[in-house]
Amino acid sequence: MPSSSIALHQVVTQSPDLVATSIEGQTALMSIENGAYYGMDPVGSRIWALIEQPRAGSAVVDQLLREFSVERTVCEQQVLAFLQKLAETNLVRVLDDASR
Repeated sequence: MPSSSIALHQVVTQSPDLVATSIEGQTALMSIENGAYYGMDPVGSRIWALIEQPRAGSAVVDQLLREFSVERTVCEQQVLAFLQKLAETNLVRVLDDASR
């Protein structure tokens, strides 16, 4: 489990070795490493789609603000919490290079 929290400037991307499918606007994942299934609601599914390619958390927030009616601080907190949960279960990789 990661010892530090994810920050908005950090670049995240989907971990390899996951099987993902979309069902009625929601994403279902199977982690081969964890041997577990994960389900995401529509907003989580959108975040998942946004990090298909490496992307900074702040870029994810900026995109969500264009698509949803939500305050920036609330969006930032929820995106960071969601990415942290994904990182704790090895569903995303946090990249050291924040230059993207």
